[in-house]
Amino acid sequence: MSVPRKREPIRIGLLVPFQGADAIWGPSCQYSAVLAAAELNEKGGILGRQIELLAADAGGSPQAVVERARDLVERQGANALVGVHLSSVRVELARALADRVPYVFAPLFEGGTEGERVFSIGEVPERQFSGAVSHFMDHQGAQRWFLVGNDYVWPRASHNWVRNFVLQRGGEIIGEEYVGLGDDTTHLIDLIGAADPDIVFLSLVGSECVPFNRMFAERGLSRHILRLSGAVEENTLLAIGADNTEKLFCAAGYFSALQTPENDTFLKRYRDAFGVTAPVQGVLSEACYEGLRFFGALATRAQSLEIDALSQAFEGLSFESPRGVTTIRNGVVSGPTYLARADGTEFEILHSFDAI
Repeated sequence: MSVPRKREPIRIGLLVPFQGADAIWGPSCQYSAVLAAAELNEKGGILGRQIELLAADAGGSPQAVVERARDLVERQGANALVGVHLSSVRVELARALADRVPYVFAPLFEGGTEGERVFSIGEVPERQFSGAVSHFMDHQGAQRWFLVGNDYVWPRASHNWVRNFVLQRGGEIIGEEYVGLGDDTTHLIDLIGAADPDIVFLSLVGSECVPFNRMFAERGLSRHILRLSGAVEENTLLAIGADNTEKLFCAAGYFSALQTPENDTFLKRYRDAFGVTAPVQGVLSEACYEGLRFFGALATRAQSLEIDALSQAFEGLSFESPRGVTTIRNGVVSGPTYLARADGTEFEILHSFDAI
């Protein structure tokens, strides 16, 4: 009598940051990915195969991340990659590895990645920012905008969209400045103080947000200048500190404060698995959870792990997440986005905006 052969696991390489500006959300991503893999395994895994998570640090230079990811694929046998990291890293990974294994890039991003063999499932600028920018211009009198970001692809592309949108609506861009990752931001505070805009649009990422926002408040600018960010998530907000978050807002597709049955279930499972002291969840770590859930749904629809078959199954795919049921339409993820206000070290959701 022959013994049934045990099917090999699906090895998924998890690429989340543990150094650099984005390392501030790395632990939250790792925890949420473990939860997603465990939930999928409880239901039979992917295509009847259990998931085995591998991991590599996606922080630091893009070239170094490529080598770590290459090791996951070539030496450790990763069948797929799921990443939550900077877009500058995604660009290099796509060049090096996206034709070799399926690669899911889960976080908010700048769009325009049609030439990359990457499954990008995050918010693009039009979806992420159109509702929030319109709200501030229409209801808060924010006509004079100052744009501040780190100097790489996501901030620059996002600012291109915001700049055009503000100008089309009759507003004014009175300043636009970029700083390298790790560079001092004191001079930005001086420039903003001199320009005195109605609102500062922030595309500083991760820990880059912390000294800037602390100085902004310490100089008294937060008393009369609004701040809108697309990258301040819950871990970053905690680091900024409750005394420095006056008139600080964020636009995103997810907040841990989201009141939906799906998010309530997600957060309960998360706390039950890891305890109340586990890293807080935010838009980037929730995206990591989504990345695995998405890949499971995509492979199930395609009944394959082959990139071409997965690509054919991408358009129109629906998958479950803490945000509810999410669907791919016209190559991008559709669904509501939210505007939240920092209330101390937590977010309060003020408005939701329908999918574009």
